[in-house]
Amino acid sequence: MSRAGRGAAVLAGAVALASAASSCAAVREDDTGTLVVSTFAFATEEFMEVVGEPFEEETGIEVVLDTGTNAGRLTKLRINKEAPDTDVVLISDYYARIGANMGLFAEVDPADVPAMEGIQPWAADPEGYGPAYTFQLLGMLYRTDMVPEPPDSWDDLGAAPGGYALPDISVSAGPMLVLAAGERYGSGPSDPDAGFEALAVRGPGALQFYTRSTELTSLLERGEVAMAPGLDNFAMGSVEAGQPVGFAVPDEGRVMTANTVQVVRGAPNEAGALAFADFLLRPEVQEGIAEAMYDKPVAVEAEPTPLMEEVSGEAASDPAGSGYHQGDLEMIARERSAWLDRFTEEVAR
Repeated sequence: MSRAGRGAAVLAGAVALASAASSCAAVREDDTGTLVVSTFAFATEEFMEVVGEPFEEETGIEVVLDTGTNAGRLTKLRINKEAPDTDVVLISDYYARIGANMGLFAEVDPADVPAMEGIQPWAADPEGYGPAYTFQLLGMLYRTDMVPEPPDSWDDLGAAPGGYALPDISVSAGPMLVLAAGERYGSGPSDPDAGFEALAVRGPGALQFYTRSTELTSLLERGEVAMAPGLDNFAMGSVEAGQPVGFAVPDEGRVMTANTVQVVRGAPNEAGALAFADFLLRPEVQEGIAEAMYDKPVAVEAEPTPLMEEVSGEAASDPAGSGYHQGDLEMIARERSAWLDRFTEEVAR
């Protein structure tokens, strides 16, 4: 079945698995036979095929998915902090930092996750929490039939023939764009004032502020905009489908975001959570995820797919070597609420 054709099944599976997780939450205590994985509400069928079911076969532990948005799942963890019903969480890096600051996640000893020895250095959390297992690059998505040359600078956004869209601050690309603009137009990625000032200039000219990846790809595929800052994995489905969509890496302001695997502090199945993190980072599993879900691997011995290399170039396998960095996650975690208001007042006015 194609990715597009699986949509209804994926949604149904996500709802069913989330319900199952909720039903088991009240009775879970020292539950070594079940692993509740909090994850994103998309591609759940593919995730179970390449990660969940093979993990079950190897360990005998039943995997139950509890799905939702980064913010919604973090709120649930906070509410259940004193009696967690979740074991492991797949979550974006700056939400992971917020959760760590709340005391929701446990530090991870690399000795308990041997596969961490084989990941790219940047993917290890400097504070000792769970590592990244995949990453996304911020760049420019554009219509190859409307933009004569691939844009190589954030400066090209204002001159986009056919108009442009911008990410809302609520989506992953939003805070990343603030950091990238701060690096391009200010003193560096930790200069959000310069970033907001630059975006305030671009905001009034934006034809739309997108709030979902599907909205961005639809705008591009229908030709309603010619260009938009976004994450490279958003472009992969369009490129694979033969749409006239490309992804360009800017010369300056190369910021990336990552999805991390976090062990919940006080998890009912901590040993299972650590084993799952180790399984997720194995090169062969990383390659399976890459093939099924557009998730670029962080394991050094895992190869990105040809599609990833076509879209993202050398950065698909070595983002740090290509000049990409995550930016100041602590700053984003600390300032996120203020940035939401600031974006509304200064950029999307």
